[in-house]
Order: sequence, then structure tokens, then C-alpha cells
Amino acid sequence: MRHVLTQEGYTFVDAILQLFVLLLFSQLILFYSVWFKQVEKHFFQSEPIEWELFSSEIENNLFGVTAIEEQVSQTGIRFVKNGTEYDIECYPSLIRKQRNRSGHEPMLIGVRKCKFQFLGDQVLIDVEFANGRKEARAYEVYLSQE
Repeated sequence: MRHVLTQEGYTFVDAILQLFVLLLFSQLILFYSVWFKQVEKHFFQSEPIEWELFSSEIENNLFGVTAIEEQVSQTGIRFVKNGTEYDIECYPSLIRKQRNRSGHEPMLIGVRKCKFQFLGDQVLIDVEFANGRKEARAYEVYLSQE
């Protein structure tokens, strides 16, 4: 049998070996891409992070308010803090904040629908995201006597 590496040129056996190596590396690349999509799906989703940031901001906003009320048909809340009136309300595809009934500050995006309820000294927020995921959380309202 002839040697694989000859001085006579490119042989059929050389081509088969190179094809085998190419197929082996293509399978490794395919495996890596499937694995990376799984890792990306579990570790790099932005919605849970955005929800936690939104929750933290809501908690900070509801600390030390002087008055709070629920808006019509549970679409938002209105509260007064340090003499400024704030509205946090559902808007198409997002939740926004306004100061003194002006401006448009997006707080949470990718929202299909949401509902605000004021229950005693708590605000309950139910959110359904565009991908169908649902989140709900109750926030304690700390009223100040200013």
C-alpha cells in the first residue's frame, strides 16, 4: 500500500482524510452553537433583570409618599412625594412614569398588559409580558406626614 503523504501529488486517501477532519470540526461547531443557545436562553434573558430593576425603582418611589390613589380602571397609580405628583401607569407595550402629569419616562418595556391595585397600605402590580410570562408583586407604601 502506498504512503498517505507522497511526493507524487494529491491522492484520494488524502482527500478522504481531509473530508473526515472537516466533518469532525463541523460537528463540533454545531454542538457548540446548540450549547451556546441554551446558555444564552438561561443566563442572558433581560426580562427578569428588567423586572427586578423596575421593582426596585417602584419600592424607592413608594417610600415616603404623602398621598396615593389608584387610577381609573386599575391602569396606574398616582402619588405625591416631596410636593411633586407622580403617575405610574400602563401605556401601550410599556409602563411609564410622569411628573406633574407631563413627560414620558419608560420604566418597563415589553409589556402586553398590566394592572395596578391599591389595597390598604400595599400596591399590587400584575404584569404580563409580550412573550406570555407573568409577574406579580406587592409593594409596601410608607406614608409620611409632610
